[in-house]
Amino acid sequence: MSPLTRLLIVSTWFQLLWCLAVLGRDTWQWFTVMLVVMTLIFSAWRGDFNWRTGFILLMFGVVIDIVNTTIGLLVFDAAPWSSYIALPIWLLALWAIFSWYAQFLVPMLSRYPLLIVSIVGGLAGAASYIAGYKLDAVSLGFSTSVAFAIFFIEWSVIVLLCMKILNIEAVQDEKDKLA
Repeated sequence: MSPLTRLLIVSTWFQLLWCLAVLGRDTWQWFTVMLVVMTLIFSAWRGDFNWRTGFILLMFGVVIDIVNTTIGLLVFDAAPWSSYIALPIWLLALWAIFSWYAQFLVPMLSRYPLLIVSIVGGLAGAASYIAGYKLDAVSLGFSTSVAFAIFFIEWSVIVLLCMKILNIEAVQDEKDKLA
């Protein structure tokens, strides 16, 4: 399969799961979780997903959104889960599938200037949160423009860290193969 075809398939799958999570929210969250877990297991079996790296990216994203919720940037409707976990289950599933998607994207994006990749990633990440707001998955505790600016900064840093973490992982994998 060509790299472009693979990118299109992986990107389409990520976007479908994003839509399922954001549009389905609590109603479809367990179906979303099941599809995400199946995707991770299948990809790990094929050697396309590193659990350790995925866990690091997942935890980083969860911490960011817990902070966003704590400061009132993200406001979720009260739900059965809200008394025992800080974030909706569907959002945790989104972070898990993002950790998968990042492992496909970084090798392809590594050939471009890091600053440009971080800016574009910052814009895309911020836009996805605003889309979630527009689709009533979340409310914003700040104006849309202030929230967008905060999300842009956060996502620029997230993309930068993904590029650094996954490129370090790739170098380590190459060293392990040579050893």
